[in-house]
Amino acid sequence: MPTEPSQKEIDVFFNARSIAIYGASATQNSVGQAILQNFIKPQYTGKVFAVNPKYSQVLGVPCYPSLQDIPDEVDMVVVAVPARITPRVFEDIAAKGVKAAIVISGGFSETGPRGAELEDLIVDIGQKNGIRIIGPNCVGVIDTHSNIDTFFLPEYRCGRPKASNVANISLVSQSGAFAAAISDWTSELGMGISKIISLGNKCDVDDDDLLRYLANDESTQVICFYTEGYDPGKGRVFFNTAKEVTPHKPVIVVKSGRGKRAKEAASSHTGSLAGSDQVVDAAYRQAGVIRADNFEHMFDMAKALAMQPPAKGDRVLVVTNGGGLGVMTTDALESVELAIPHPSQELKETLKTRLPGYCAIGNPVDVVGDSDASRYDIVFDEALKSGEYDIVLVGMLLQTPTLGMDITNVIANYQRQSNIPFITVAMGGAFTTKAGEIMELMGVPTYATGEKAAVAAKALARYGEIKYGSKFTKTIADKP
Repeated sequence: MPTEPSQKEIDVFFNARSIAIYGASATQNSVGQAILQNFIKPQYTGKVFAVNPKYSQVLGVPCYPSLQDIPDEVDMVVVAVPARITPRVFEDIAAKGVKAAIVISGGFSETGPRGAELEDLIVDIGQKNGIRIIGPNCVGVIDTHSNIDTFFLPEYRCGRPKASNVANISLVSQSGAFAAAISDWTSELGMGISKIISLGNKCDVDDDDLLRYLANDESTQVICFYTEGYDPGKGRVFFNTAKEVTPHKPVIVVKSGRGKRAKEAASSHTGSLAGSDQVVDAAYRQAGVIRADNFEHMFDMAKALAMQPPAKGDRVLVVTNGGGLGVMTTDALESVELAIPHPSQELKETLKTRLPGYCAIGNPVDVVGDSDASRYDIVFDEALKSGEYDIVLVGMLLQTPTLGMDITNVIANYQRQSNIPFITVAMGGAFTTKAGEIMELMGVPTYATGEKAAVAAKALARYGEIKYGSKFTKTIADKP
């Protein structure tokens, strides 16, 4: 895994024990007030200071004219002032000896030459004084363990995710709006999140810095990126680092700016160069980075990769108590080019002796609607002993009265004992949702449709191919 002296420099953004909000404001609904409110919640246990010459206190927090007036040390500064005065603010940051700053403000290189000059000025001050900078033009950082939260979106409009005891994902986003939307969305999904980082214009801290840091972060099981492009020379550095990281930890990327108009939009949004999509796609493949088409696919993949081991081959067994669900899931698996081999004759004969005669023994194996957990138990037992499959995809329609919650124990036990990845599909309402939640607490990812589960299964196979190389059992060849 890559290690760099900058690891400690980046860590302060997530574990700062004293923070100053430059531009803290008593004005209701202002950015400066919203950020300060995040840090006066009891969840954040470090010290917080306000900086604004207009006030002596804001929301009960002592407010100082400058950083140098603060009697304590400051680990990190959050800058929420107009762009034109940020060079003066950075002189104050340098004089105080602070080594980390998140610049929330916009109005820099994304707006044209004058903004680019301002950005160059703060970068220059930062480089001369050893100050690492996230932003500008971003919403900053959420860390669900330290409760550092610089998002200026009120919590009643933008939910905050929580860490999970099972597995956690971290997201690095060039877009602040997407970072906020993902925060809100994943809080509703109940997905375990460790960190969300909005990088904005990436004037200093960039994708490569965060990739190196998160590769060594024990609270992150899967690293996700949303990017609109890489600055000249930065892409190659990122891909070289990714080659070192991906054999140890999965990296998933959503990259926009595929078409001509989208590239123009990316340039005006964050000043990024989207580059040739074919070249970027090839570079991701060579570096072992999994590319997702959209955020929904990214988080379907990330959930599976965070909870399950990578697959050692591409052969999927589908077991279900619903014929329609089995057909739909098979369609979805075929569309993502995974193998769905029928059981060998020997395995078929064994299953016939143990299952009722009206069960359909193929792939899918349909244990039919009157099944209880014991028929799944029989199929898992024999199929796993056969060594014919690398991934097990389980469809469970819990509307049937015979299938109880004990199915969750059966699935989890076989997954743990075999170390073969399991995925479940559970379609339905409140009872089914509860079963899915229990399943995920046991570490088995659960999806509402076969299509989403197929995307997750493909990611487990793709990451297995990256991790195991020539030892991966591949039965379907890549398209030329």
